[in-house]
Parts: sequence; C-alpha cells; structure tokens
Amino acid sequence: MDRSKESNMRIRRGLSSRLLPCGCLAGIYETYRDEIVAIVDARHSGCADPSHNTGNVIPAVFPAEPPSANHDTHRG
Repeated sequence: MDRSKESNMRIRRGLSSRLLPCGCLAGIYETYRDEIVAIVDARHSGCADPSHNTGNVIPAVFPAEPPSANHDTHRG
C-alpha cells in the first residue's frame, strides 16, 4: 500500500488481531473503502523488522479464507 493511500485511510472497525512471530501485535481492520488491512498496534522490544513501527500498515497477516462459523462438517 503506498503512503499517500495510507495517509487517507479511515478505519471503519477492528476485526481481530494477531501476534506476529517477532512478538509484535498487529490489528486487522476494515476501512471505509471496504479494504482489509493489517496495522502494527504494538511493537515488541526484540523485533528486528524496521517496518514494524506502531501505526504502520504491513503486509497481510490474516488467513486468505477465514473459517466459517456456519460450515457444516457433517455429511449425510
């Protein structure tokens, strides 16, 4: 995501969060443009990734297809 788009981004709601392998916490958010983005909410003191600064949009950290709560696992 380019920085100009990021600076105009408005968050509609939080969807979930993920603890990254480096220890940082990333929030998963929906924007008013119906995009899903991951944003660093808290940087871990031992993280070596320079892009993991609080507030930075980072590459997707969520599953491509979330599990469905209504998925029927019974076969008849």
